[in-house]
Amino acid sequence: MEKLVKQAISKYRRKGVGKLPKNLLLRVVSLFFALFLWYFVVGEDKIDMTIYVPLEITNLQQDLVISNQFKRQLEVTINGPRGLVRSVANQHISRPVDLTDYRPGSHVIQNKPESINFPRGIQVQNIRPANITLKIDRLLQKELPIKPVIKGKPATGFEIASIISEPPTLSLTAPAEILGEVVFLPTQPIEISGRKTSLKIQVPLDVGEEITEFIGEPVISVNVLLREKLIRREFSGIPVEFDHQAERTTYRLDHHQVTVKTALPYSIASKQAVKFHFEATIDADALPPGRHVLPVKIISDPPGIRIVEISPARITIEISSPDPVMKHKFFNPGVTAVPATPQIEPKP
Repeated sequence: MEKLVKQAISKYRRKGVGKLPKNLLLRVVSLFFALFLWYFVVGEDKIDMTIYVPLEITNLQQDLVISNQFKRQLEVTINGPRGLVRSVANQHISRPVDLTDYRPGSHVIQNKPESINFPRGIQVQNIRPANITLKIDRLLQKELPIKPVIKGKPATGFEIASIISEPPTLSLTAPAEILGEVVFLPTQPIEISGRKTSLKIQVPLDVGEEITEFIGEPVISVNVLLREKLIRREFSGIPVEFDHQAERTTYRLDHHQVTVKTALPYSIASKQAVKFHFEATIDADALPPGRHVLPVKIISDPPGIRIVEISPARITIEISSPDPVMKHKFFNPGVTAVPATPQIEPKP
């Protein structure tokens, strides 16, 4: 175009026209571009178009968070020359929301046409939604324990000994409104119905979407330890036995029988045919004459019985001055003999 303008000026000068201004070329070029722009803006057909403009949240304080769900894109209808409108659709235009001075609470943000920076020549016809509500909350940090959720019961005769989760706790940072009532993080149900053996399983947490948004979807390792139940039984009337060798000696015991409280494995206690036998002994062998307080020891048959309590747990034996040499296996006042061990039945 510049070449055409120069040719026109040269032709004009050859015809004898007076001296032209020095900046005539610049004026002509400016006029051309002004006419071109006028045609582009005014002369081109105008159209309407709906575009989506994202919200751009800026300058929110670090200890604050937006705790509610809100529409993150605005539906904006614009009007303008066809070419300009189409070019706007390909530009990265956003709706800035500056939260510098905002404090915890609910805030209504108005979406006005001037709040979006469109190029000149674009008119905003409509914005939906016209307002958005932002609920700003203060962030809270908690160390919350993991609570494995157990579904069902173990097989008959078995019980849960312990439940161990790894990790045992999770650190969570979320709005105070969300964490205010939360005291633990439950897992999805772990099925143990009819089991006799322990179980180790990987299981996700069972929390709401609000908490999941802040912690993701961690997988927890849970170890469920099962054990056989113990049945409490009491056996009474168990005679106390002892060994001792001395010359011309007599003995006196403050208790001749004891009662034993036991914890029997379910597999043993549930069998009606099992006979239980206990021996109660004190170690008096080679003790000198005098008064001695000795612990009671219990030997049980069948094995595997856990002794919970012996009553009395200690026996006092008085060894007198020597008598003819003899060995005593069992003390019964006034009788030096070894009676047969009686059959002991469990106390109901």
